Amino acid sequence: MSIVSIVKCEDYDERKLDMVISKVFDDLGGIEKFVKPGMKVAIKPNLVSAKNPEDGATTHPALVGAVARLLVKNGASVMLAESPGGLYTKLLLKRVYASCGMEKIAQKEGILLNYDISEVEVENPEGQLLKRVSIIKPLLDADLVINLPKLKTHGQMVYTGAVKNMFGAVPGELKAEYHFRMTNYTNFANALIDIFLAVKPQLSIMDAVVGMDGAGPTAGNPFKIGLVLGSENAFELDYAAIKIIGADPLKIPIIYQAVKRGLCPETESQISITGEKLKDIRVEGFDIPALQSMKSILFYENSIFNFFANKLKASPQLNKKVCTGCTNCIKVCPAKVIVLKNGKPEIDLRMCIRCFCCQELCPVKAISLKKPFVMRLMSKRRKFYRHKKDF
Repeated sequence: MSIVSIVKCEDYDERKLDMVISKVFDDLGGIEKFVKPGMKVAIKPNLVSAKNPEDGATTHPALVGAVARLLVKNGASVMLAESPGGLYTKLLLKRVYASCGMEKIAQKEGILLNYDISEVEVENPEGQLLKRVSIIKPLLDADLVINLPKLKTHGQMVYTGAVKNMFGAVPGELKAEYHFRMTNYTNFANALIDIFLAVKPQLSIMDAVVGMDGAGPTAGNPFKIGLVLGSENAFELDYAAIKIIGADPLKIPIIYQAVKRGLCPETESQISITGEKLKDIRVEGFDIPALQSMKSILFYENSIFNFFANKLKASPQLNKKVCTGCTNCIKVCPAKVIVLKNGKPEIDLRMCIRCFCCQELCPVKAISLKKPFVMRLMSKRRKFYRHKKDF
């Protein structure tokens, strides 16, 4: 049984974060357990796209800095490595690093920023669907990989945290291929687990100081949670984080499949938690839009009525007044079903695979997710009956 450390952290103050990160390492056995002098450590934050840190979409640079300071203090050299959404190029990396505050924190703390865009295909014997996976080279060259995810909602997979953050270990264009090949939620969840197992970071430290609810992972709202979580077991860390935001982990596709594969316990009682107690830190009002429809989608997706699963999924909807015509959605669409007409994109929903890459990587939040009529009706009925119970 691994340990999940949960420590309160109200803001991104440097001194507070130094104490919090030290506490996380102490809870897990001490920094010496993980870091030896001369080690090459790769840290993998969530830098999904070129976002301001205050938007709540990316791992905050202050947390990255606190982790790096402790590593350097203990004799390690630190490199930050990530493959954001879209093309995996040096130009894109530079833009993302600058926008997300990583250039400044790297200069301040002596962190190397990776610009090596080469990849290596590795054997993945623990993989269920992906027996070979291409991984960005700096993660494979490191002696130690530390995963620094952000706690957020996700339009397709409901929630994104420690396990899904390793999707960024896959070079840009290959992400689109996986989306296109695995439109079934169950298969995609298992592919994400396989990718995580191919990298298998030795430690995960989650930025839940400010998370994101609503239309995550990039277009939602910053939500103050006030916590940092750490564990050697990313599945157990995600399980705890999902409980904190008021959701049932077994309704999240990645956790449900991880439980089936014996990678994650089925109940909270099987997880060893130190620091804060889950019952004392659960947050109220954390909006998880995709959660309501996921149970119905997975039922149909795993039955002979698979046809109906797509009918229950949300659809991307473009706000032409907000859209700048940048064509980013066209470039990142795995199914190639978005075209430019009269300076604005048009989405062929008949061929859309509902991966929501367009919504995730739209720089101006011009694409939202619209629930089908039947799911909106079911949602209203749930709200009505919940309201009746209160009287």
